[in-house]
Amino acid sequence: QVIFPIQKSANKRYFVDQNNMPFLYNADTGWYMFWKLSEKEAGEYIRLRKAQRFNVIQTMLVIPNSVNVYGLKAFKDNNDFTTLNEAYFDHVDRVLAEAEKENMLIAIAPLWIGCCLDGWGGDGLYLEKNSLENIRFLGEFIGRRFAAHQNVIWILGGDNDPGVHRICVEVLAKAIKKEAPHQMQTYHASSTHSSTDIWMNVDWLDFSMVYTYFRGFNKAWNCVQQDVYEVCYAEYKKAAGMPFILGESTYEGEHGDWGNDLQVRKQAWWAVLSGAAGHAYGSPNWKMIDGKWKDIMKYPGANSLRHFYNFLSARKWYELIPDFDNNLAIDGAAPYATNDYAVSAVSFDKKWAVMYIPSKRTIRVNLKILKGNRISLRWYNPRTGNYKLISSNQSPCILEYTSPDENDWVLLFETK
Repeated sequence: QVIFPIQKSANKRYFVDQNNMPFLYNADTGWYMFWKLSEKEAGEYIRLRKAQRFNVIQTMLVIPNSVNVYGLKAFKDNNDFTTLNEAYFDHVDRVLAEAEKENMLIAIAPLWIGCCLDGWGGDGLYLEKNSLENIRFLGEFIGRRFAAHQNVIWILGGDNDPGVHRICVEVLAKAIKKEAPHQMQTYHASSTHSSTDIWMNVDWLDFSMVYTYFRGFNKAWNCVQQDVYEVCYAEYKKAAGMPFILGESTYEGEHGDWGNDLQVRKQAWWAVLSGAAGHAYGSPNWKMIDGKWKDIMKYPGANSLRHFYNFLSARKWYELIPDFDNNLAIDGAAPYATNDYAVSAVSFDKKWAVMYIPSKRTIRVNLKILKGNRISLRWYNPRTGNYKLISSNQSPCILEYTSPDENDWVLLFETK
């Protein structure tokens, strides 16, 4: 049971709850939840995702001209954020209460800027049409209205760098923080950028979010992409003083063959083994398609991520340090900056290590870097959650291991 609100760990690398228990951020992106689903449907959606071991839902508070299932708009006039419709926010309140019952964290984007003329910074430029006083009024209202919910954090921005909206974003962030200082905040920048690429040394930014697809991916609005582990490595090496997460990447069920279950597993494992405090999974359920969202929840990638969560949460995953220099995998990791790279992480005391291998290959590993006379090695199947023993009594040496089949596998090393 997580005791909210979450906060930074002492070393500022991951999240902990109020009992100082590590919190592995395992999110789903239900961006349109608040206006596409009824209270009953939202509760069902949250419970189904919890059963799959997700513990966070990333969502938007409202987008321009959206009307919820009860026929309610958030604002009577988008050009005036003071024309609030209290009934709309009552519904949000009730959904947040449902999430609290299920111990689910809700990460809310208050005013999504948008990449493609779809948000508050889009064609209508509603952020600019509202005065800074209006934006401050809205931020303080949001902060006060939802401050009692301990399971809420905030995502400023949204799929774009702030650009001309920078002062608007800052005013909104500070206003929310003033009324709800216990609720953490981040910024969702454009793909390939992180929060700290855009905002450094601002007192309202509590954790960073990285966002990318992979090299060769040409279906994003920003076609120059790095791989997940590349942006995570870069963020980990910054002296930013805050945890970071992979907030968005390739969605399962979108972008043709690229949006498959293997790709979403890659992204999750790459992120955490590269120093992230968690990741976000995506599917067409970002828009909650009428009559289809329950079936979409059964996608194989989403189901397989329960094994990702179970594996890591059963261990002190927060002790892992990315193996940037391949001291463990000395050969066979595959070329760097490709969508097929094997990523490793070693615990700070060098008593255990994890390697994620996206496809079949032979890996040459240096067990001598681990501290122990005997080492247990197991394959872990990230699709089923099953283990396969290699050796329970291996001496430290340099050896080669070949993946059991053509699929992705995890290699676990534990010293005795």
